[in-house]
Amino acid sequence: MNKLIDKKAQKRCIITYAVIFVVLFFLCMLFPYTLDDWAWGGQRGLDRLSTWFDNYSGRYFGNLIVLALTRSNLLKSFVMSFCITGIAVLIHKLTEKQKNGVFIILSLLIFMPVSLFRQTIAWTSGFANYTTSIFLTLIYIYYVRNIYGENKPKKAPFDIVPLFILGAANTLIVEHLTMYNIVLAVYVILFTIIKFKKVYIQHIAYFIGTIAGTLLMFSNSVYRSVADGNDDYRSIGEGGIISKAIHEYLNTIVPDGFMNNFVLNIFIAVVCLITWIKIKDKLSKLPKVLGALSIAVIIAFASSSLIIKISAVTPLKLLTYAEGAATIVYILALIVFLFILPLEINKKVKLFFILGSVGCMIAPLLVVSPISSRCFFASYVMLIYLAMELYSLFDEDIKEQLAKISNASVIVVAVGLLFLFYIYGTIAVNNQERIEKVKKEAETATSEIVELESLPYKQYLWYSDIPNDYWASNFKDYYGIDKNVKVVSPKK
Repeated sequence: MNKLIDKKAQKRCIITYAVIFVVLFFLCMLFPYTLDDWAWGGQRGLDRLSTWFDNYSGRYFGNLIVLALTRSNLLKSFVMSFCITGIAVLIHKLTEKQKNGVFIILSLLIFMPVSLFRQTIAWTSGFANYTTSIFLTLIYIYYVRNIYGENKPKKAPFDIVPLFILGAANTLIVEHLTMYNIVLAVYVILFTIIKFKKVYIQHIAYFIGTIAGTLLMFSNSVYRSVADGNDDYRSIGEGGIISKAIHEYLNTIVPDGFMNNFVLNIFIAVVCLITWIKIKDKLSKLPKVLGALSIAVIIAFASSSLIIKISAVTPLKLLTYAEGAATIVYILALIVFLFILPLEINKKVKLFFILGSVGCMIAPLLVVSPISSRCFFASYVMLIYLAMELYSLFDEDIKEQLAKISNASVIVVAVGLLFLFYIYGTIAVNNQERIEKVKKEAETATSEIVELESLPYKQYLWYSDIPNDYWASNFKDYYGIDKNVKVVSPKK
């Protein structure tokens, strides 16, 4: 009977995942190609490939992905939908597949900050690096999930080659995930040595893959130019390591990595509060005091991030410092809260691994330039993983009560998707019209200057206008417009 119930539940899960994939596929079809997509999808992308991206970037796998995705909207939509669905499914499976858990995860992805969504989901070039990298990383995290169990994991010998390839692939997409995957590989090896007194050749294969991929990535000549300060776009520790780290922390990491995530912050606060109510009576005096203080900080941080978002206050220098200090206190509060949880050591280590992963993914961003919202997608996903892992700790009676509430997540996802379909559907129609108009005017115009109309809801797109002549040439090449015609965006 139980096997029959399990099979039915598994079948429902598969159907749910399939429906999510199909819906997301049609949404991704609406995302237009913008800015870097025009270069990658045109001759400039092929020129970069012809030199094997020498002096451009060592993101070899990420570069190949974007080259492919900018040449087929069907392929782009399939890969986008597969990866986004995959992220939700992997976190759902990693956190014990709570009822409607996948919809909670999906709602947190849908309602991520707009600045993050437009750079990592709706923008093909951003997606190819920042979304694919965390998706592939989660695959390995899922593969090693059983190291936290009581029994020694059993691994198949033929896993070695796929894991080597996966390790190499994960280090050839985006630099800060390159560094994280090396740390991840070492962590898994050391953890199994300490816990099981055993080294798994499969874990070693993944580690060797990450080393091979890292060496290949940083063999690209562009990183020597960056290190020497001769790169016009990127730099490391410019103006001094410490001052650079402080500047990036206050002006980019705090807002983009934490404060802007007000929906996720609120969810984390709610989950922590419910957990606290459940466990506080089991604690001794000191842990109870520390827990009360930490939960107060977590709730206060979530509330302040919501207030700042709603008020749309432009932060002055004093507020920037206040946000920076509040974020440090918030991180410490999360650490304390996880520490006082009355859990067995394996579960507690797993929670600290997830939170530590957030720090490892963000740390390299302290000293590099430029960084923007898209650099924080991986840490955002890991924070979702942390929240859902805490969510999975509830006792069965609490789960049953929350299951009724979590039904609302299905409605939240439906409303969120309808909103995104409206936004990007409107954009898609207008984008098609403006491209056809430009082509027609370029063929018939007596003037050599053609104006590219702006798209609606530009805040949901990453540079849909033409900033300068360089990008105008990429736009013309991508859409096959006469090179002698000057295409410009409307003056602001």
